[in-house]
Amino acid sequence: MNQNDCRRTVVVCLLLGLGTIALYASALAFNFVSFEDQLYVLNNPHVNQGITAGGLGWAFQAGYAGNWHPLTWLSHMLDCQFFGLRPGGHHATSVLLHAVNAVLLFLVLRRMTKAFWRSAAVAALFAWHPLHVEAVAWVADRKDVLSAFFFILVLWAWVRYVEARKGASTPGEGAGKRCSTCFYMAALAFFALGLMSKPMVVTLPCVLLLLDWWPLGRLSVGPAAAGAEAPPPVARQVLRLVMEKIPFFVLSIGSSIVTVMAGRQEAAMSMVSRLPLKVRLVTAALACFRYLAKTFWPTDLGATYPYFVVHSRWETVIVALVLGGITILAICWRKTRPYWLFGWLWFLGMLVPVMNLAAVGGQPMADRYMYLPAIGLFVLICWEVYDLVSGSPNGQMILGGLCGAALAGSFVLSSLQLQYWRNEESLVSHVAMSDLNFAGHANYAAFLMRHKQLAKAEEECAKAVAIFPKYGALSVLEGGILLMEGKVDQSIDKLNGALKLDPGLVDARFPLGQALLAKRRPDEAAAQFNTILQREPRNFEAATWLGRTLLVEGRTADGLTAWEKSLTMQPNQPELLNDLAWIRATSPHPEVRNGPEAVKLASRACQLVGNKQPLLLGTLAASFAEAGRWDEAVTAAQKAHDLAAADGLKTLAATNLVLQELYRAHKPYREKQ
Repeated sequence: MNQNDCRRTVVVCLLLGLGTIALYASALAFNFVSFEDQLYVLNNPHVNQGITAGGLGWAFQAGYAGNWHPLTWLSHMLDCQFFGLRPGGHHATSVLLHAVNAVLLFLVLRRMTKAFWRSAAVAALFAWHPLHVEAVAWVADRKDVLSAFFFILVLWAWVRYVEARKGASTPGEGAGKRCSTCFYMAALAFFALGLMSKPMVVTLPCVLLLLDWWPLGRLSVGPAAAGAEAPPPVARQVLRLVMEKIPFFVLSIGSSIVTVMAGRQEAAMSMVSRLPLKVRLVTAALACFRYLAKTFWPTDLGATYPYFVVHSRWETVIVALVLGGITILAICWRKTRPYWLFGWLWFLGMLVPVMNLAAVGGQPMADRYMYLPAIGLFVLICWEVYDLVSGSPNGQMILGGLCGAALAGSFVLSSLQLQYWRNEESLVSHVAMSDLNFAGHANYAAFLMRHKQLAKAEEECAKAVAIFPKYGALSVLEGGILLMEGKVDQSIDKLNGALKLDPGLVDARFPLGQALLAKRRPDEAAAQFNTILQREPRNFEAATWLGRTLLVEGRTADGLTAWEKSLTMQPNQPELLNDLAWIRATSPHPEVRNGPEAVKLASRACQLVGNKQPLLLGTLAASFAEAGRWDEAVTAAQKAHDLAAADGLKTLAATNLVLQELYRAHKPYREKQ
C-alpha cells in the first residue's frame, strides 16, 4: 500500500468510526426498554452483579431466554461490572462495537475486492442505514453487533488464509503454508466466538463458499487461458472447497442443535408454532420482500412487525414474481455481474435462520435481522451503480452525488429512527404498518395497561382484535385490562375464552388465577398457578401468587414455602420480601414467627428500595421487635412515620406512632387471628 492509499484509508476509517459515534451519540442518554432489557440485564441476577464465578458458569448453560450465547452474557456482565445499571454505559458499548464493525467491514471488503470507494460506500451504508438502528440502540440486542464483530473477523482471516495459500503455492514460499494454517485456525476460532455470541451466523460456511467464488476467484469455470494449465473439473473444485469448510459446518451443526434445545420451550409457546406451514411460508416471502423494500426506502420501521395472516392473493403473486425475477437475473448475470448472485445469495442465505420456517422463533421479521444480511444487498447496489454510471463522461460526479445523497439520507433517517428508542413509551407508541400490525397495537395496549391508562389501552387492544380476532393472546390482554378495571366476571369469561381458542396458552392462566382469587375461589386459582409452574418451573411470579392463594386458604406453611421458592428464583423482589418478613414477624402462630429471619428479609427489602418506603420500614420495625431489638425497632418506626408524613400518608404515619409506643414498652406487634 503506497502512502496515498494509506492516507486515504486512515481518513475513511476515521470518518466511518467518528461519523457512526456522532450518529448514535444521543443513545448514551437513552433508558432501558421493556423489550427484554429486564430479562437480559435489569432483572437478571446472574448478569447485573457483574463478573462473578457463579455468573461465568451460568453463562455457558443453555436455555435461558431461549438462547445459548455465553459471550453475549459475558459482555453484559462486563458492562454491569464497569457501569452498574446506568444505561448510558451499556449503550456506549453497543455503539462502539457498531463503529468498529463498520471500519472492519471496509478494510475487509477493500482487501477482498481491491475496490476502495465501493467498499467504503458499503461500509458507510452498513454504519448509517436506518435498518441497523434497532441492533445498536437496543441493549438486549448486543448479540447482533457482537456476533457481527467476530463474523467480520472470520472474513478477514479467511481472506488472509486464501492469500497465504496462494503464496504457499509459489516456489520458495515455505512459510506460506504455516501462515495459511494459522489464518485458517484463526477463522475457525472467530467463528466459534461468533456462534457463542449469536447462532444466526451459522450460515457463515456458505458465505465463505460464496467468497471463494467471488471475489476471491478460487473457482475456475471455462477454458484455460492460452498456455495455462487446464483447471480441474468444476465438481472437483467445488468438492475441494466444501471439504475445506467441514470444520466450519461441524461447528454450525453443533450450534444449531444447542440452539434448538435451548429454545424448545419458547418455540412451543410462541405464536409461530401455532401457525400452519402455509402461513409461515407466505410470511417468510413477504418478509424478504419487505426487507428488500425497506433497504431502498427505509420508512415505517418499528420494533414489532405483524404476521401476514391477512394479505391479498395478488400481493403474494407480485412478491413471488419480484423475488423469483431477481433470482433469475442474478443467475443469468453470474458471469458478467457476479456481484448480483453473490449479494442476493448472501442476503437470502443469511436470513434463513430467522425466517421461522421450522417454528423455532417468535418474530415474523425485525430490523435487527438485517444487520448482517443487508451487507449482501449493499454490495450488489454499490457495484451495480458503479458499473452503470462509471463509463459516462461525468461518471465520477454522478457517483459522488448519488453516494452522498444516499448516505446523507440514511444518516438523517437513522437520526429520526433512533429517537423512537429513547424510552419505552416512545418505542411502543410508534406502531409500524399499523393497519396490519396487531402485535404492535397489543404491545402498546400492554404498556398503557401497566401505566393505568386503561381507556386508551382498551382502544389499542380493540385495534389489535379487529386485525386478528381469533388470536387467543389478544383475549388474554383484553382479560387483563378488564381485571384492572375491576370487571372481574367479564375478565374471567374473556380469559376462559382465550383458553378455549388455545388450550396451550399458559399466559392466560396467570390473570385468570388472579381473577379467581379476587372472586374468593382460591382452589381454582391455585390450580391455575400450579399449571403454570408445571409448564414453567422457574416462573417466580406464579410461585408468588400461589403462595398468596394458599395463605388465603389458610395453608400458611404451604404458602410460605411457595414464597421462599419464588425468592430462590428471583431474590430481588422487595414486595415479596416485605410480605414474608411481616408474616415471620407478626403472625399469631408462634411456629411461623422467626425474628432473625424477619429482620434479614425486611432489611433486604428496604435496601432494594433505598430505605425510602415507609411501609417497608414499618415491617423492618416489627421485625426488630420480634427479634427483641427494641431500640432499633423504635428508630425504624420513627423513620417510617417521618417518611409517611412527608408523603402525605397520614393513616400510615399515625399507625407507626402507635406501634412505636408498643415497641418502647418492649411489646411486639401481633396480627389478629
